[in-house]
Amino acid sequence: MLVELHIRDFAVIDRLHISFRPGLNVLTGETGAGKSIVVDALQTVLGGRARSDLVRAGQEAACVEAVFELSPASPIRAVLEEMHVLDEEDPNTLLLRRDVFGNGRSRCRINGHPVTVAQLAAVGQQLVDIHGQHDHQSLTRARTQLDLLDAFGGSRLLELREQFADKWRRLSAARRELDQLMANERERARRIDLLRFQVDEIDAAALSSEEEEELEARRRRLQNLERLQSETARLYAALHEGADGAPAAADVLADGAHSVQALARLDPQLGEAAKLLEAAAVQVREAAGLLRRYGDQLEADPAALEEVHQRLAVIGEMKRKYGATVAEVLAFADQLRAELQTLLDGETRTEQLSADVVELEREAAALAERLSSARQEAAAALQRAVSAELEGLYMGPGRFVVQLERAPAEGGLSVGDGRWAAGETGIDRVEFLLSANPGEPPRPLARIASGGELSRVALAVKRVLASVDSVPTLVFDEVDAGIGGRTAQAVAQRLRAVAATRQVISVTHLAQIATVADHHLLVVKTDHQQRTSVSVQPLEGQDRVEEIARMLAGVLTESTLDHARELLTLAKTTKPAS
Repeated sequence: MLVELHIRDFAVIDRLHISFRPGLNVLTGETGAGKSIVVDALQTVLGGRARSDLVRAGQEAACVEAVFELSPASPIRAVLEEMHVLDEEDPNTLLLRRDVFGNGRSRCRINGHPVTVAQLAAVGQQLVDIHGQHDHQSLTRARTQLDLLDAFGGSRLLELREQFADKWRRLSAARRELDQLMANERERARRIDLLRFQVDEIDAAALSSEEEEELEARRRRLQNLERLQSETARLYAALHEGADGAPAAADVLADGAHSVQALARLDPQLGEAAKLLEAAAVQVREAAGLLRRYGDQLEADPAALEEVHQRLAVIGEMKRKYGATVAEVLAFADQLRAELQTLLDGETRTEQLSADVVELEREAAALAERLSSARQEAAAALQRAVSAELEGLYMGPGRFVVQLERAPAEGGLSVGDGRWAAGETGIDRVEFLLSANPGEPPRPLARIASGGELSRVALAVKRVLASVDSVPTLVFDEVDAGIGGRTAQAVAQRLRAVAATRQVISVTHLAQIATVADHHLLVVKTDHQQRTSVSVQPLEGQDRVEEIARMLAGVLTESTLDHARELLTLAKTTKPAS
């Protein structure tokens, strides 16, 4: 509920602090005292339109702060957490602030955190409903009317609505995915062809990570064949046969080993040298044998060299297109195959999604029909209940109508004899209508000219929906416009009844309403040094009696004071309307 309202440099208000209490709070005062300005300030801090003319003359900016007390179960807590503005140290208190500047711009804060006007309004509309000659009238919003009707319908209707919303979300997701697949069908086909070509080209190359190195070695051998042949023959001769009359290296080493072995018998210290020479002779003979066998298998083969060149060219082309190395080319081929498989699976996914969409549409249509039927029943009951309230408010023989309509749509849900536009809330569009006078067709509440008339309709609706409407604070401005006598008394009793379950703030000129208030506030405008200011005074005891007397007759006499006391006594002893 609203606990405090702080206003500075707003219109004719310089500094103003107002405390509100639970139950019914009334603001009274002379015409033009500034009561509606207080409501305007509240509307502004709740996210209403900011205007440069709201700034007090001679000041740079106006400021409005509203302090709210939140109940532990308040749904606004989830909104505040999502916006990251909930005060963790004091989660039961909420502070809204709006600064309006002379250029028409404004700055918004929630619990000290900067927010947008839209965020401020999203929070504000869950805290306060303002009814009267103002823009912030939630009862005229189509979505609010739908939510109120569904809440009035009870848990069965709300459960149907949630079931449909879940089904609709699943249907919408399936439709979006299917549309995307279908829209990309041509591009997908082109991509599949390209991927298949690339995979086939790489597969045809039959690459392996070791092949390139082997081919490079073979190419070097074939390109240097003549040199390899001549050098291996020369070395073989030098090691095994001897050349140019010189003995073979193997023979020299063998002779040396024999000689040193003989000397080692004379001096054992030469034994190690003898062994080394003997081993060297053996290794030289083995090396000579390897060189001979290598030279024998070397044969000139121009065709083989050309084959190597061609194969290396294939590998080079694959590297140019698909990767810096053979390993990268093979890894890229794996990626191509995975993407190709995903796209090929998309064909199966398209078929599955098409079937899913058909089935989900059938299930959603069945739920929409059941939801619509439940709403028809709830609408009839709400019409009767609100009409009875309006009759109790003496609004004449007019009619309150809850109208349910559907909008045709080619791609909508097939329900009954047509296809209808749908959303998460179903296929129904709800609108509250009122026919204030006999013979007049019912008109939307948003088009009702009289703010007081609309306020009384809102009061009737709020009375009926008191147990299901979660907005904790209701403001009624001009709910008493153009009424008096028994109608005023009826309005007073219904305001009192609504205030039994939530906070109500009413701007009124009627004594009948003021007398039933739990908290009476007097708005006074004064002129000082050619500047106008507004103050608000809580009234109790004799001060309240005198204000009631003024509201009754405009003058204070013993008769009007007695009448005021009588009304206050009557208010204490009369039970609120049931």
